Amino acid sequence: MKLNFVCAAALAGAMALASCETTGGGYGAPRTQLSQCMRNALVGAGIGAIAGAAIGDSDNRVENAAIGAAVVGGGTYGVCRYLNAREQQRVENAYHQSLNSGQAVNENWRSDQGAPRSLQVSSPGPAPGRGPECRRVSATVSDPQYGNQQLPPETFCRAPGGQWVPA
Repeated sequence: MKLNFVCAAALAGAMALASCETTGGGYGAPRTQLSQCMRNALVGAGIGAIAGAAIGDSDNRVENAAIGAAVVGGGTYGVCRYLNAREQQRVENAYHQSLNSGQAVNENWRSDQGAPRSLQVSSPGPAPGRGPECRRVSATVSDPQYGNQQLPPETFCRAPGGQWVPA
């Protein structure tokens, strides 16, 4: 029972820490989901813990929750940390290119380690639950070593000045 309390307290602390992360980037610029790896990993860990506890054997709920948190949280963090900061900026620039042109964007480059990578950003589509000035884009990064990595879909809305900002 004491272990259950410790796990619950640790999970609550992690979720509270994740909620402290601001959505504003440097110089007040909004941040996309792609740039919020720690928050995404903590949310993933929380979801994994809940799923592990719910799905697993009732005699091992704490162990199952810990395994679920480690697998899902680690996997989520690994996918979004897969790209370095320069590559994340490349993806975000491609998002904006797609939003401004209304078309899909495809790019190829070499990683810092020399591996070929490619990026496919979808044509912007409607953003369900948002107004007519909002669009949703998604992206996939391909690398021969890691395969295809689907990035989280992003929703952008047009600001009064005409620029696209993350919703």
